[in-house]
Amino acid sequence: MVFRRCPQCGSTSDDAYGFCIKCGYEFPKIEVEGNICPLCGYPNPDEADFCVKCGTPIVFKNQTSQNRTTVINPVVIERVNQPAEHHTSRLLILAGYIFSILGGILGLVIAIYLSTRKDPVARKHGHIQLAIFIFYIVLIAALYATGNIPPEVFANYRQLMFGNFSTVKP
Repeated sequence: MVFRRCPQCGSTSDDAYGFCIKCGYEFPKIEVEGNICPLCGYPNPDEADFCVKCGTPIVFKNQTSQNRTTVINPVVIERVNQPAEHHTSRLLILAGYIFSILGGILGLVIAIYLSTRKDPVARKHGHIQLAIFIFYIVLIAALYATGNIPPEVFANYRQLMFGNFSTVKP
């Protein structure tokens, strides 16, 4: 945006209008030989790396004179111009690790939830938590198959999960 001072009334006006907003004086056109924005078509100065109107990166400065047509997806440009937002809570990721290490079903639920997020950081932590949970399942199955874990342990665990705190009779 360029402000011009009107030679008739002395007020300042935005150059985008082409006329003084107080007295109607028509400003002379400024020929810009700079870069044309590939998204909005606004002429930009030669030294501009981004469009002064919409903020689009002007990455094809030297290629516009070679009669090439450049198509830029505006959705991709929005992603480039906006900082990445990570909405997943760090507390949820931490809780997922704690419950995955303890081997509870809640750890599995949190790990699956994090694995389905669009946030790449949350997805990565969800996959790691799933790997921890699967490792514990494989370890317990291997120890049970080799006889290192007696069947009474599973009976005690079932009673503990259902709130029955009495002892199991052998």
